[in-house]
Amino acid sequence: MPGWLIRLVIFWDAWMIRVVILYSFAAHVALVFTCRRRKATGRKTLIVWLAYTSAQWAPTYALGKLSIGSTNQWLRLVTIWAALLLFHAAGPDNISSYSLEDNILSWRQVLELVLQVFGALYILYKNVYVLFSVWSSGGGFDTIGLISSAILVMGIIKYGERVFAQRGAELEKMRSSSKKKVQKKKLRKIKMQMSNEQILLVAQDLLHITKGAFVDNMTYEYDADKQEIILPKTWNEILYNVVDMELSLMYDILYTKAAVVHTWFGYGTRFTSPFITTATFFLFWSHSKESLQQPDVFITYILLGFTVILDFKWLLRAVASTWTYSFLNDKPHCWLHHSLLCSKKWRLIRRYIVSLDPMTLLFCKEPTSYRRWSGIIGQYNLFDECTGDGLTWKLKVFKWLAERASFDDQWMEYRYYNSKGFRLLSYLYQSSCVRNKLFESIWEFLKLAYPPIPPLPHKKPMALLPKPKEKPKTPPTWPEPQQFIDRELEETMDFAPAFQQTILIWHITTDIFLLMSDEYESPSPQVRAIKVVSNYMAFLVAVRPSMLPGLKLRSLYEGALEALKTNMDNQQSSCNSTERMKNLAQGLIHKEKEADPLRQGIKLSSYRPGYSSYRSSPPDASKLFGENIILSDGTKFALVLLGWVSEKYDNIDIHIKIDKKPSYRRPEDRYKRLKDLIPELENLEERRRKAKPDDDPLKFISRSDMLDYIFIAWVRLLMYASVRCTRDSHAKQLAFGGEFTTIAWILNEHAGIFRIQKDNEKV
Repeated sequence: MPGWLIRLVIFWDAWMIRVVILYSFAAHVALVFTCRRRKATGRKTLIVWLAYTSAQWAPTYALGKLSIGSTNQWLRLVTIWAALLLFHAAGPDNISSYSLEDNILSWRQVLELVLQVFGALYILYKNVYVLFSVWSSGGGFDTIGLISSAILVMGIIKYGERVFAQRGAELEKMRSSSKKKVQKKKLRKIKMQMSNEQILLVAQDLLHITKGAFVDNMTYEYDADKQEIILPKTWNEILYNVVDMELSLMYDILYTKAAVVHTWFGYGTRFTSPFITTATFFLFWSHSKESLQQPDVFITYILLGFTVILDFKWLLRAVASTWTYSFLNDKPHCWLHHSLLCSKKWRLIRRYIVSLDPMTLLFCKEPTSYRRWSGIIGQYNLFDECTGDGLTWKLKVFKWLAERASFDDQWMEYRYYNSKGFRLLSYLYQSSCVRNKLFESIWEFLKLAYPPIPPLPHKKPMALLPKPKEKPKTPPTWPEPQQFIDRELEETMDFAPAFQQTILIWHITTDIFLLMSDEYESPSPQVRAIKVVSNYMAFLVAVRPSMLPGLKLRSLYEGALEALKTNMDNQQSSCNSTERMKNLAQGLIHKEKEADPLRQGIKLSSYRPGYSSYRSSPPDASKLFGENIILSDGTKFALVLLGWVSEKYDNIDIHIKIDKKPSYRRPEDRYKRLKDLIPELENLEERRRKAKPDDDPLKFISRSDMLDYIFIAWVRLLMYASVRCTRDSHAKQLAFGGEFTTIAWILNEHAGIFRIQKDNEKV
């Protein structure tokens, strides 16, 4: 064996435990400063995952090595290190779980707690009591044993807090526990001018609404007799800020120890732990260090010193947290409520502690900024995928590595969220215009859905109330179908179409309409908002299908993409990306206008499952329909819209004949989905029928109005996706920064409870 290899083996044998312990400590510190994931994207998420995984693995590995054997030379420090490793395994207060699955598998943490506690106790027993005669010649309890025992007890308590936090953060358990006790909440008005601290306190008061939405327990139904409308009639960003803070607090419940820390037991632990760790630090300082190696002493000082610092950090954080305000506010008869809240001393204490934050001192950072959503919404465009300029060599290498490592989903996230994502909350003019238009449209929908409830009339005695007549029972009816779906079984059974299919069809319709009406590169906020929302919904289909209701069918967008690429290969290349997209749109229109002569007598086996079938084929099926029904419907709908607003397409049949009772078995009813997306087209058709024969159809609607209809249709689809997405999906995505649809969903929950002002009411 070479000499250098022998020296390397000797070095590793001597430093292996030290390296693992330092690695465990580094992972613990990394979690402390990086685990807040509401703004974590890309590399930050990777760092958090590595730190979380390492913080789980390193203490267990090191405890195993320490329990197998230790040399007498540094035997005294082994017990302290074992106790500190358990301290690290408990994790910091600002993270208990990396994902929602950790909460579901929380019983696994119970087993790990038992094993690691027994491992640390075994080391303590072996090194303190069995080898007690080697350590101490004068009798009595050794200082090292006292230090180790104190740290071990606090480590067990903090590890237990983590296990209880994970157990309590399971959605089903939260649902069952929330039914046991319902507290009356005093509502606080949302003012149009509020500081970030006031917004956070309002969010604490309204948190029960968000929590009830996540656990599907709306026990806080609003009493119409005592209704106090607090939501304004017009959109204001204060409303978004309140909901954003509520989701941040919900993140605390699901993925941190907040639910355990902010209890009497949690506060007692936070006040006790810093003084115990400080005492152990000074005990070790005063203890004799003869025969101990300097590296071991230095490592022990680092571990104990940072443990003391972090303990004081968690104490100050707990005192200054608005969770403490909420905890005391729910206990009006407690003496701390009167001495801290009523006298406003808590706010003074909070402001003083917050002013000590290094981020506030060095970078003048807003104390609540870490709670903010990143404001990024992913962007994915089918046309751009086929006509884009391609990837740089760095992205090609990254994509190749991701595919080889089976990290395709991570690549899609990086590419279409981190790299191409639209920053909705940016202060740029373009972002603010899109943001305001989107939120205002959502608010208008909510205003229509949730008007104020009039006060109930004075209730009469029950004896005077007439017995209500029973309504005749009617047989249950199937939900009204929307359009044909591309699967034979679903067509036979009259199933509703896949929601993803509707998004993709409308995505194709939107792009073709904008391209052929020369509006695609328009700088107007209206067009920009349409493109952003369209690409965002396509992003959810392609990258985050779990955030959409219904089946998660990747084959739908993959089939449409492959069909687009096939059509792109037949088009002439152009140096301009927009020109290439326009050429592709023209090619699709040409194929949609061209009838398919082979459609008659076609074999059933020629149809591709999941794309089209013989039942869904309309009488005037085109060549494009034979390739992909999504592209065909999207192109056909775009032609109908273009026929209303453009002279170039005045020969297009814009008549939409829809039966009152559509059926999937009647393929002539092709435009039902288009009418559902833009109901105004039916009124336009009625006006056109009543008009004179020589009237120009372009006078019935302007291009700007049609763009408004397209945008409103996208907002309607976005709201449907928000409220129909599963609660588990909203909770899972909250661990990785959150989603815009989650914000829209919680806005809807608030509007449904508090209602929204009418135009003639004052704020």
